Amino acid sequence: MTSMRLSLGYHLYACGRAGMPEQLQISGTTYYRRRIFKHDFFAATGMYERNGSPASEAFPRRIVLKLGRQQNFLGLPMQWLGRAATEREFDNLRRLSGIAGVPKLIGRCGNTGFAYEYIEGRSLDDCSDIPDGFFDRLRELLDQVHRRNVVYLDLNKRGNILVGDDGRPYLIDFQISVHISNEAMAVVRVLERMLKSLQSCDVYHLFKHKRKLRPEDLTPEEKELSYRVSRHIQLHRKVARPLTNLRRGLLKVLFANKFLVRDTDIHYSPENDPARFIK
Repeated sequence: MTSMRLSLGYHLYACGRAGMPEQLQISGTTYYRRRIFKHDFFAATGMYERNGSPASEAFPRRIVLKLGRQQNFLGLPMQWLGRAATEREFDNLRRLSGIAGVPKLIGRCGNTGFAYEYIEGRSLDDCSDIPDGFFDRLRELLDQVHRRNVVYLDLNKRGNILVGDDGRPYLIDFQISVHISNEAMAVVRVLERMLKSLQSCDVYHLFKHKRKLRPEDLTPEEKELSYRVSRHIQLHRKVARPLTNLRRGLLKVLFANKFLVRDTDIHYSPENDPARFIK
């Protein structure tokens, strides 16, 4: 009975029972798994490191592998979801290529994965000494992303904002980011207004973080923007918060009834530690 429960539990993870690979090959270079950052229903992300000769621009010492959904769910094929999510995120990162502060793509890994260069630094959640001018540079980075008609959409999560070892801001996880092309906006004019409105949500979250973490640096205009909650954000909160509570309640029940276990070799990552849902 316990093994059957665990087998069902693995369906809640993108890579299922197999987990993320212990090693991978990129153009003949072998990388070894060192850490799993996140493994949830939609994707798994981990850091890999190569041994041997010094790193080069083509083959950096550390990379990040992101794998979209591979595991079937209760008999239903789900690789199509992993492929679609990977294609969209990979395409967005390619559009943003050359912007300092955006992950440097290395290439595709199978049908549902891709790799990018690891960024040395800490997330905004883990950084107690935010450098002077950090949020001004983050605004410059966000402006560059917006100028390429991309909406980040996930700036509310501090874990997606990195403070690099060089003190500069970096954005990771473009999984839900959206691109609206100039051609589409020329045909459907309402898309242009939608793009600007969604990009204003990114700006709101940026200044909200600044207000909470570096309030002394906030200008009066930025303070006003940090409280300006758009209709898109209001709608997202009404929809997302009940779903988040439902997900946490479900995981709590599944872990308490041994459908899920803490398994460091397969699916466990600190952000998705099932044990925390029974606290």
